Amino acid sequence: MPWAIPLICFAAAAIGLAAWFLGKDRRAWSVSYVAHTRFLRRGARYRSRMTRLRLAAAVLVAAMGAAVVSSAVIAARPSELRTHSSKLASRDLILCLDVSGSVEAFDAQVLKTFAEMVDQFHGERVALVVWNRSSTVVFPLSDDYAMVKEELGRVRKVLQGGRDVDDLYTRTSAGDRFTGASLIGDGLVSCTQSFDYADKDRSRTILFATDNWLEGSPAFELKEAASIAQKRKIRVLGLLISGYPQGRDEFRSTIQGIGGKVYDARGARAGDQIVKEVQAQDKKELAGAADVSVVDTPGRWPALAGIAVVLIIGLAWRYRL
Repeated sequence: MPWAIPLICFAAAAIGLAAWFLGKDRRAWSVSYVAHTRFLRRGARYRSRMTRLRLAAAVLVAAMGAAVVSSAVIAARPSELRTHSSKLASRDLILCLDVSGSVEAFDAQVLKTFAEMVDQFHGERVALVVWNRSSTVVFPLSDDYAMVKEELGRVRKVLQGGRDVDDLYTRTSAGDRFTGASLIGDGLVSCTQSFDYADKDRSRTILFATDNWLEGSPAFELKEAASIAQKRKIRVLGLLISGYPQGRDEFRSTIQGIGGKVYDARGARAGDQIVKEVQAQDKKELAGAADVSVVDTPGRWPALAGIAVVLIIGLAWRYRL
């Protein structure tokens, strides 16, 4: 109701003028003239009090004006239209980390790179799965980046020789840390099974970090695991941690064969390149119907009205105005 502001201001001005004119004659009859007051009016105390009274009256008039204007604005109910949408970023990224003995010295750097990548994400869900002979989910897919970075830091400390290192290797080796294996294909397959919302159209990416040094007898060869990821429409980005030449070549050709890319974990810009690759994918969104609502936006006018009313009451009581 934008017309309410000038209407209320006009009404307040009209009432004020009417009250002034109607009371003019009464004030003329109620005035009492006192002789010999010139000396009193020249006194410092009198002049000081009159100055304060005039100042109080000026503040009172200003407060009344502010009260009228702010009340008019509040009565007009300023508002705006806001559109709400339930759009959610639908990209999921799992760091699938090899923690076998051959890459133990490099894993802390990989986790540091991944933590730096998290700082650049906006809405993507990320998870960490570590594997050796078997796999374990350190934390599931989540967009709680504070928790994600805390967990990445904790695991990094563990891999650098923290007190829980034996527990981590026991969970991924099905026994003592020194009797583990490195089942490359099984590790990748286990990570493909860590995505949720299988019935929804989401962008799914695995950041597969390993040196491709096979130890033990896997249930799935690397090419079989890559084929499974491709069938499930999961994009695999390889993060190659050192490794011997033959293993690097096999790893690179396998990942590139299913449309993925391979990065050097020791590269200074590996994290930035991976982030750009992930964010360059078609950004699909789960969009709900947009809701338009009218929201009151009174701003600071209610606070101004409250302050003005307090000033009016306080000054009127103090100076008997």
